[in-house]
Amino acid sequence: MHESSADTVTPDDEFLNRVRRAGASVLGDSETGRQVRSLCEEHARARLLISQDRAAGALVLAVVGATGQGKSWLIRQLIRRSPLAASIRSGNNADQATEELVWVGPHPPVDLDPRFERFVRVSSADMEPIGTPYMLVDAPGATDNRQGIADVAKRALSLASAIVLVVRRDQIRGQTPAALAVASEGTIVIPVINTIGVDDAALHADIDAFLANLRTAAPESVIARPVQVTDFELGGESEQQIGAQAATELLRQLKIELENNPDSDRRKSTRLAALDGRFRSALSALLADELPGLTRAVNRLNDEATKLPGEVAQTLIGPDGPMQAAVRSRLRLKLLTSTGAIWFPYRSVLGLLNLTHGAWDRVLLSLSGSLPSLVSTIWTSTRSLTSDRNANDELRDGLQRRSAAAVTDRLGPLAGQFREELALLRNADQGDDGKSLPGEPLRVTSHSETQHVASLAGIDALQERSHKIFEDAVEQNSISQSTATIMAIVGTLIFWLLMAGPFVALYGEYLKASYETLIQVSAQQAGEPHHPLEHFPKPEFAMVLTSLVLSLLPTAIFAMIALSVAQSNGRTQRAQQAIRQGHEEAITQLQQDRVLRLRWDDPLLTDAEFLVSAGRR
Repeated sequence: MHESSADTVTPDDEFLNRVRRAGASVLGDSETGRQVRSLCEEHARARLLISQDRAAGALVLAVVGATGQGKSWLIRQLIRRSPLAASIRSGNNADQATEELVWVGPHPPVDLDPRFERFVRVSSADMEPIGTPYMLVDAPGATDNRQGIADVAKRALSLASAIVLVVRRDQIRGQTPAALAVASEGTIVIPVINTIGVDDAALHADIDAFLANLRTAAPESVIARPVQVTDFELGGESEQQIGAQAATELLRQLKIELENNPDSDRRKSTRLAALDGRFRSALSALLADELPGLTRAVNRLNDEATKLPGEVAQTLIGPDGPMQAAVRSRLRLKLLTSTGAIWFPYRSVLGLLNLTHGAWDRVLLSLSGSLPSLVSTIWTSTRSLTSDRNANDELRDGLQRRSAAAVTDRLGPLAGQFREELALLRNADQGDDGKSLPGEPLRVTSHSETQHVASLAGIDALQERSHKIFEDAVEQNSISQSTATIMAIVGTLIFWLLMAGPFVALYGEYLKASYETLIQVSAQQAGEPHHPLEHFPKPEFAMVLTSLVLSLLPTAIFAMIALSVAQSNGRTQRAQQAIRQGHEEAITQLQQDRVLRLRWDDPLLTDAEFLVSAGRR
């Protein structure tokens, strides 16, 4: 028990070490700084007591309660067969009140501290059996107005595997039992209601309210049904009889709760978590009471810092107009890539119409600077790979500049208020010699120096996640491969059915002319005159051009219909909704994983923000 604070800190106490460092950096050697250090040391000792097994594997049963509730009397009933039972002093008189932690059992605890602890050796045979080795701890009154004695009582709560909470019948409506239950949160609590009178009509209602109060105060604890002890001075039974009944019922309740909650490691982890929660609350309350101005300044700063990453990230998605243009551009491109090159010239017409639409879309997207514009540009741009990479880098730099501007506008004034409050604190805590507290020297900062109080980390990760979200949403809402193929067949048939007429006639005349030429060659051989080119068709260019135009027009109309179906309002809106929902989930997840967050550029601001907000972590 004489270890230094560095020795008592376990590897799981990094949070506590961080609080110490932040307190030293921000508060220095001020009165509040000393209180923070004291709170940290007390918390470290409490964690150590819970983590240690001072009873060598035996169950530790602590008997706690306010002064004069009958704790020592109950201990004597549990060891009534031992001749040393009388050495457990009662607290009925002020000069007999327990002022130290009394261990009762067959073996002394590890590292007994004679300043605060005493050991009474009682053999296992003289203790009431519960089926497992155990030790009793008689704690001094937790409500004693002497701070040293009250602290010893709190130590018993940290040591115990299970707690017996003793309270007199006339005090179960008070707040002390609930306060003790809070301090013991995470363990088994067996209430003992002492000195119950005869024919107490309000007893059951008061017990129900008492249990509800305890369970509300300590929701992580296992609160058993209370053991009721009759006042032997009012009843017909002797003190020995009532004491024996109380001990038997108490240990029966304890065995039941141990069987229902056998995992001591889980109970220990729950108690450690509850202890950490109380430490954070105490730290937050201390700073709020002692440093209200600094706490308000950091809380405002922290609130903005918590909301800002998500708000900035949401603005990077872009408004509805650019988002709709980006989605439609990708839906059209999906239709085009799903249409094979074999379907000529329908695919060529489709590509030409897609480029026409895309030209207008890129004008809108280039003005938005949103994340979907990056995704769309990557897939629709006809520039080289190097140009795409340059555009990607330019857009990422633009997003970083926008986020930096938002951080500066929102947090710059608040950071200035924080430094003013910290300067007031340190000036108020200067010593008589005029020397300021240890820590970073403060000075008035100019407006330009407060521009870079923080930066938004995680934009690149969000950008990568955005690309996948965008592509998944487009894939889920685009026209399927089979539908695109059917449309391509129909569009190709439209063109060639209309274009086939003139060409069929032309080829018919050509074949006929070829046949006649062959006949005339035979006639020439027989001595008849021969004119081979007279019968071949001589198509006019205007006729071919007219046929091409008349065939392309219906094909283009059908291609326009196909594009309209591919980028219909329903598909576009569903994709937009999926993209926005996906971004909201991604932003939330990245913030929870501390990837998308504000990174403070000022170390002192980092420490102050951590210290003040530690109670909410």
